[in-house]
Amino acid sequence: MSLSYFLARRIHFHPGDSGQRVSPPVIRIAIAGIAIGLAVMIVSVAIVIGFKQEVREKVIGFGAHMQLQAMTANTTFETHPIDISDSLLITIQGVEGIERLHPFATKPAILKTEEDFLSIAIKGVTAETDLSFFARHLEEGEMPQLTSWNADPEETLPSRQIVISRLIANRLKLDVGDEISTYFIRSNRSNEFSLGSEKHSVRSRKLQISGIYATHFDEYDKQMIVGDLRLLQELSGWYTTQASGVEIYVKDFDRLQEIYANAYDSIGDYADRNHAAYYLRTIEQINPQIFSWLDLLDTNVWVILLLIAIVAAFTMISGLLIIILERTQMIGILKALGFDNRGLQRMFLYVSLFLIGKGLLWGNLCGIGLCLLQKHFHLIALDPHNYYLEQVPIALNLWHVLLLNIGTISITMLVLLAPTAIVAKIQPSKVMQAD
Repeated sequence: MSLSYFLARRIHFHPGDSGQRVSPPVIRIAIAGIAIGLAVMIVSVAIVIGFKQEVREKVIGFGAHMQLQAMTANTTFETHPIDISDSLLITIQGVEGIERLHPFATKPAILKTEEDFLSIAIKGVTAETDLSFFARHLEEGEMPQLTSWNADPEETLPSRQIVISRLIANRLKLDVGDEISTYFIRSNRSNEFSLGSEKHSVRSRKLQISGIYATHFDEYDKQMIVGDLRLLQELSGWYTTQASGVEIYVKDFDRLQEIYANAYDSIGDYADRNHAAYYLRTIEQINPQIFSWLDLLDTNVWVILLLIAIVAAFTMISGLLIIILERTQMIGILKALGFDNRGLQRMFLYVSLFLIGKGLLWGNLCGIGLCLLQKHFHLIALDPHNYYLEQVPIALNLWHVLLLNIGTISITMLVLLAPTAIVAKIQPSKVMQAD
């Protein structure tokens, strides 16, 4: 055990020796500053990451990681069809990193009751589609029975079951099991839709509500319902191999851009038998505003972390300066006995390390404890209409906690090098003479 370490232990664990009473409150303040700062950083990072993950999951739940559609300028839910062959699906599935894919279709419609009506968009999917996202947010009823993509159209009738959102159900006063009149507009050509130049007809279907979901993502909840792809094919006059496009899911969202580039290279030159070119987009390209907003949250986190680190560092600097000034007589005696400046600086850095260690311990306990309480008991609620979530989300990652601890120690110890330099200016002759 070095002499610097031994003396640091005496200063830290016996601060009240020789009648001194300044160090104990200073030490408690310094420890509290580190603990509160680290706890706030852990909670802040966990909340922001949790919020980003929850919102991203909802956007992906409605639109997948990537979408392959016809290359048109149409931005409405009335889409042009593309022919989805088995070879195309095999090509996409063969791209490394892709987890699953399925055809889908979207079509605008009007839901009408005796008292009210509402314009919506129906998303058609198949029995093979993974609807776990909607199942997790299902409040009443069950998921609809859907037609398989490869089902024989002559032997299988389209399913008329749908799942609607709670917003739509409340607006039209609907419940599970109700039948709702749904009106679709069909143009006289299967591959184009134009109210201005094409003749069109209104077609009606009675659809049965099998379930009601609520994601609290109002942009989608207020207009999106889920139904059978085969029904939309029939209403649009499409072949059973035609759909609005293919939704593609990847195994690792962090590799989305890499997988997108590989998939684009694989299918970029494809065109169906109607010479419709395919257009591949990521969910970030489809919803740039949402993902740009989520990226801005990272900037907010860095600002918060920087401010908290500065406050914690100044707390430690002031505490260490008081401890040093309180120990000037001891410093003078040690210098007179031959103790060099570097040894004294190490001694006070050890003292600082003891304080930081205690602060980190309490900070971790408080920060992780608060996160776990919120994650399991949902103590703090949110207004879902403003935040898209019912409670404050938490994504506690041990690697993030470890990095915050390492960063706090590194930054604090680095800034404490400056105040320890005051030791070199203390002259034994003046200190002992003053005593």
